[in-house]
Amino acid sequence: MIDKVEKREKSLAEFILIVVLLALLMKVFISYFFEHQEQITATGFTSLAQSFNGTVVAVHAQWLMEKKPNVVALGQLNNSEKQLVQVNSHGWLDTYKNDFACEEIWRVAMAVPMSLMKLSIAAIELKRSENNFHHCRFILSSGHFFDYISDTGKVTAVSKINK
Repeated sequence: MIDKVEKREKSLAEFILIVVLLALLMKVFISYFFEHQEQITATGFTSLAQSFNGTVVAVHAQWLMEKKPNVVALGQLNNSEKQLVQVNSHGWLDTYKNDFACEEIWRVAMAVPMSLMKLSIAAIELKRSENNFHHCRFILSSGHFFDYISDTGKVTAVSKINK
């Protein structure tokens, strides 16, 4: 009988120790996450910018290989269908829509919603030239952003606006 009581007390002590250790690990993880959340967000956004740039370069390369058409058929890895992509006269990813042009450019280039880790990505058209080229800025609420200039195909490195 005494052995059963001792075993029960021992298993209760082990259970309490495990719960305390798990709570401590959770606290360390949560504090680490909040401490490094901005860096994690910046790294994720940089990855999105690189993916965006990769699509822009692939569209331009396909445009050159297809002898400079107005629309480029871009293949996708996980889909047998080809995506038709509008390009401008210089062969860079673009759209001829005047309303929400930057959102359309993002949609075509990324094929994912404009968000990162539950943070919305805003698309702002900074200026439109007389040749209907677009200068788009894709920005997070944290101030991290990158620009896309459709007449040159330039995708800038991710920067942060100092608030």
